[in-house]
Amino acid sequence: MTESALPIQVAVCEDNDALRGILVSVLPEYGLRVFGAPTAEALDRLLTEREIDLLVLDIGLPGEDGFSVAARLRIERPRLGIVMLTARSLVADRVHGLNQGADLYFVKPVDMEELAAALGSLHRRLNRTQGKAVHPWKLDKGLSRLETPEGGSVDLTANELLFLTALMDQPGVTLDRMGLFHTMGWASDPHTDKRLEVLISRLRSKVSQCVPGLAFPLRTQHGTGYAFKDERTPAP
Repeated sequence: MTESALPIQVAVCEDNDALRGILVSVLPEYGLRVFGAPTAEALDRLLTEREIDLLVLDIGLPGEDGFSVAARLRIERPRLGIVMLTARSLVADRVHGLNQGADLYFVKPVDMEELAAALGSLHRRLNRTQGKAVHPWKLDKGLSRLETPEGGSVDLTANELLFLTALMDQPGVTLDRMGLFHTMGWASDPHTDKRLEVLISRLRSKVSQCVPGLAFPLRTQHGTGYAFKDERTPAP
């Protein structure tokens, strides 16, 4: 299932012994080499001992939770593929997981064949970027579209273009909601927050349809605002 001569090395960080055991025993049937870790601390030790390509990560871990682990490892190990596997099915949890650095998000129970196929697909995509220039996300303001690192493009509405222009002109900087409302020419009223949430949801959906599995680097700072920061894109 992989173009590489070596099997894909997968770490499974899951505190449920039974589920971890199933993942560690069944996923190798699909050509993967799998190692288990019950906690974030055990995972850190495993990552120092093995050349891990992909991580299957639970959220509800004892000690450091999966959201925190994903955010930390996305910075520490930007080439590590992260797949969240959790019982949390709410859209808010899914969005938060992807914002924190997960590449993919699965809800338990999961079909093992589907999970194995997703891991293989993610590994191939990540391998294609290694050794090559990593192109940043770019805005073509004249054509009102967002260009992805993999060469795709997403057509934008006027409001989506204004929103992304404000964020991408200051990459990594968190812009508060009131400032964004002003930039977009929106009056602040009880419905404006919801209007912005709908815009962001539709924008994420459009990006996901264009490049499935590619994490969209729009970061939500709860209670504050939004930032556009792609940790995988090297600084100029």
